[in-house]
Amino acid sequence: MTNRPTDIELIRAVLQEGEARAFETLMKRYTSQVYGVALRLMKDEDNAQEVVQLAFIQAYKQLESWRGENFGAWVTIIANHIGLRLLEKEKRRQTVSIDEDDEGMPMNIPDQPDESYDESHEEQLQRLEKAVSQLPESDRQIIQWHYYEGLPLQTIAERVGQTENNIKVRIFRIRERLKKKIENENNNR
Repeated sequence: MTNRPTDIELIRAVLQEGEARAFETLMKRYTSQVYGVALRLMKDEDNAQEVVQLAFIQAYKQLESWRGENFGAWVTIIANHIGLRLLEKEKRRQTVSIDEDDEGMPMNIPDQPDESYDESHEEQLQRLEKAVSQLPESDRQIIQWHYYEGLPLQTIAERVGQTENNIKVRIFRIRERLKKKIENENNNR
């Protein structure tokens, strides 16, 4: 039986030795997790596969900026960012052609960019990602399972040996800490 290399060992092999197979191992290890998140976000298999590919490409390019946190969570966050950007781009690009109103009469709706788009959204996501990465490992894992992997509260409770209500309270408290941390960071800018 061979020892399974850790994520850190694989990343070191990629960065120090240019070992492409080590990154392939990381991809195999986390593709299904990232795909699950991408599919829930994109609601389309082809678009989800595109997000997964782009996420791993970006993760590879930014591997030197990896700070030692859970690699699966890190690449999942990257996929989430990419998916949100693609959805926003698609939303702005959509054109509405001649359609029929409720009475069957044709109406032409002009293509308008979404004025509600806030360009600071990406910056906010980065602040959130940074705040999540600074959480204690146990809290970070719960956030990953709940928000990135979409696990039910009962499943999370079973994994950590707590009740579902305890998990709800923990998630609430974690979210409150994250909000305060981000608000403090915003106030210090």
